[in-house]
Amino acid sequence: MSILKSKKTNLKLMKKIILFIAITTLILGCTAQRSIEYLAKMKYKIHSITDFEIQGVRIDGKSQLGDFSPSDMLTLVPALGREKLYASFTLNILVQNPNPTDSKNDELDIEITSLPWELFLNDNKILAGNISEPIHLKGDINEEKIPIKIALNVFELLDKKGVNEFLNTVLKFGGKNSTTSNITLFAQPKISTIIGNIRVPQPIKIVDYEFR
Repeated sequence: MSILKSKKTNLKLMKKIILFIAITTLILGCTAQRSIEYLAKMKYKIHSITDFEIQGVRIDGKSQLGDFSPSDMLTLVPALGREKLYASFTLNILVQNPNPTDSKNDELDIEITSLPWELFLNDNKILAGNISEPIHLKGDINEEKIPIKIALNVFELLDKKGVNEFLNTVLKFGGKNSTTSNITLFAQPKISTIIGNIRVPQPIKIVDYEFR
């Protein structure tokens, strides 16, 4: 009799475990589906270039050749002769994240854990990279900004330009009146979910004239 009772108890316990697993799987599946839908709703656009420097010389406040001081030239000209012109800047990406948010529910926020990117200038690939740390997006905000830190040797892009032509090119790219119309970024965001990371299936072509 006790053996029969024990079997019934074990059977009830097994049913509860199976029910718990089924409910958990359903919840995880719904959460994953919701995360995929959230990821699909997000749109991206190039906003601006800021904090542009070459060899430590600030460029983003300059608009013409006359804005370069003698000390700036003493820094840049020798570096140009050595073919070592290291630049750093921030490429700011706007994100339209229409997904709902709730200050009491972090599950509705989105965390981009990885953002592998390729940067193109005049349709030529010049650099590739990724974000150094996760980016947390609150959602339900018209636009949020993602800063991408970029560093490279710009001498490789100069195509044997002279000093003045080089500086004019730099001003167009990172000066006070810079434009991003000749820049394209291909990126493939990956977000964190309760069941693991989910990545968009294809890289997104990000430009400065529309959200994509």
